[in-house]
Amino acid sequence: MWVYKLILAAVAVILIEAYLTTKYGLSRVSLERSFDTMHANFGQSIHMIEKISNRKLLPVPWLKVESRIDAGLRFGLQEDMNILQDEFHISAFCMMPYTRIIRTHTVKCTKRGYYHLKSAALTCRSITGNVITMSDITTDARLYVFPRILKLPELNLPSHSWQGDNVVRRWILEDPFIRAGVREYTTSDPMKNINWKASARFGTLYVNQYEPTARHRLMILLNVDTKPYQWTITDEPERVEYGISVAATILEYAFKNVIEAGFGSNAFLKDMEKSPIRINPTTSNQHRVMILENLARMVILRSVSFPALLEQELERNPNHTDYLLITAVVDQDIQDRIYRLRAMGNAVEILKI
Repeated sequence: MWVYKLILAAVAVILIEAYLTTKYGLSRVSLERSFDTMHANFGQSIHMIEKISNRKLLPVPWLKVESRIDAGLRFGLQEDMNILQDEFHISAFCMMPYTRIIRTHTVKCTKRGYYHLKSAALTCRSITGNVITMSDITTDARLYVFPRILKLPELNLPSHSWQGDNVVRRWILEDPFIRAGVREYTTSDPMKNINWKASARFGTLYVNQYEPTARHRLMILLNVDTKPYQWTITDEPERVEYGISVAATILEYAFKNVIEAGFGSNAFLKDMEKSPIRINPTTSNQHRVMILENLARMVILRSVSFPALLEQELERNPNHTDYLLITAVVDQDIQDRIYRLRAMGNAVEILKI
């Protein structure tokens, strides 16, 4: 008789445990995720902190946490986590009453992008495993991975006043009517600037030096189209990614040398309105971070055509602005707008990718 009572008691316990698991298994169970930084550079290793809590008296005998994380964030191997196809992360726990588990994952940033970990799926099972409760939980971990920065001497930059062997710390135009003195001749100086009297006096070539009277601004415009009249996603994303890295490299150079710099593109930003990107030129560090965030968040899809983007620039009536166009294609529509920009007193250079 006692055997039957034991069996009945065991069945009763299993049924009660199954009922409690169904009703309260995921109650007061929480998941929090955060990165130890908001901004990371391409190739940098950072940490993601994960906190799983069971804030109730009832234990959770088996808890599974599943989430999809972009493969651009590469996680290190851990015994309690399984990663499928580089994207699907699965972990399992046994949560005792009023328990918190804190895990720190080492993450390598292998791809430019904006990463927002919005949710995870929780699954709770009873002791016998035949009762399952599932729920989605909201998380809010955000990370900007900035583009890869290239070495400036390796870039095929157009020859222009803001780059070269003699790096200046200000963006200037020289006024040929205000002479500040003379200095020794360099191979980059035009022959018309040679001061022959000073050269004869000192026995070596000297050139006139002029006062800076105008401050120029650099505006970088990136075209995400790689073919004329392209409407679908590009089949050469690596070319556009290179263009993004080129833009980031030149912008870093500009801000380092206190050059007013801005950025625009006919792409749009991930998880935001499908409209062109434009940030006015300035020199503040906050402005620099904003541009890098936009470069990280860029989707390689057009919002408008590149000629339409240039037309928007023309409508602003710019002057004394140096435009650098980073593009894989230059057609007649683009050339026409370049001519109009130059006619308004702007310098325009093209960097083909």
